[in-house]
Amino acid sequence: MRRLLLVTATATVLLLAGCTGGDGSEPGAQPGSTDGSDAATSAAPTPDAPAGPDCDAIWQAGSTLPADYTSCVADGEDATQDVVACLDGSSLVVYLDSFYAVTGQEIVKPDVAPLQDTDEFGAAYSACTGE
Repeated sequence: MRRLLLVTATATVLLLAGCTGGDGSEPGAQPGSTDGSDAATSAAPTPDAPAGPDCDAIWQAGSTLPADYTSCVADGEDATQDVVACLDGSSLVVYLDSFYAVTGQEIVKPDVAPLQDTDEFGAAYSACTGE
């Protein structure tokens, strides 16, 4: 019975020592840190800056929207645009509700707003989607 108590007490002490990391620090704390703050600081993610061509350089009426175009960057952020997948694998892209183009084709800037109400955009949309 004495031996059982001694084994139980020893096991408890060893378990408790293992939970504290053996050096008195909190569980999960980095070595040399007592509150884990170093771990939180070094693990903070760094936000990725958007990558891509400048929107002003791409979106010019009469220019050709690159066939591999996916997005552009304006004022350090990904630009807001509407994209419709076309039946032929290209995309119909509307930028700033002012410009539109099918990838690989001419960029159009209608004189009328909203551009979605123009006959030329309706024709481009129908050709793209088959609707």
